[in-house]
Amino acid sequence: MRTHVALIGLLGCGGLLGLTMGGGCERVVDPQAEQTFRAKLGNTSVTVFPVFVRDGEQKKYDASAAKQIGDHLTSAELARVTLSSAEVPITSAWGMNQARMFRDSVADFRTYLKDHPIDTEYALLPEYLIGSRGVVVGVHAYLLEASGPCAYAIGLNSHHKPFNDVNPKTAEDCTTIVINVLRAELKPAGRGD
Repeated sequence: MRTHVALIGLLGCGGLLGLTMGGGCERVVDPQAEQTFRAKLGNTSVTVFPVFVRDGEQKKYDASAAKQIGDHLTSAELARVTLSSAEVPITSAWGMNQARMFRDSVADFRTYLKDHPIDTEYALLPEYLIGSRGVVVGVHAYLLEASGPCAYAIGLNSHHKPFNDVNPKTAEDCTTIVINVLRAELKPAGRGD
């Protein structure tokens, strides 16, 4: 099953494959980059950065969550993983529009990779959105080619089954969601569903 999960308010072009921006159908996930990434699964490399957690007005990072996600990528034989201790600065503001936050975070991550080259083919940055009352409102993850194009993304909130199946209350629950989605959507090349 191949389904990128689209954020509420985003229009899908071609089902739920790829996140899109607005009515013009400009994609966040580059279709060619996604195709290449999927073809390389099992024979590629990924740098996993500490999870960026927006907890109300606080911004913090979770390296242990990144390790859990990296461990899944390794044990599922999806990629050779390098864990980075670098905290990617996401400068975009918190807002009610998760789609905008998603796009802005991808842009910040792309800029970071341009200024701080990596030694792997891909880079992964998960982002958890926890509202001011401690309620988890979104789980995002951005996988970019080292050169910048977005090859894969997760954007979930309470409108999506994988989010509601876990009913996240903590950052640990958000990590479970990311791993569940990766497990469901990504298989090493040649090992279909």
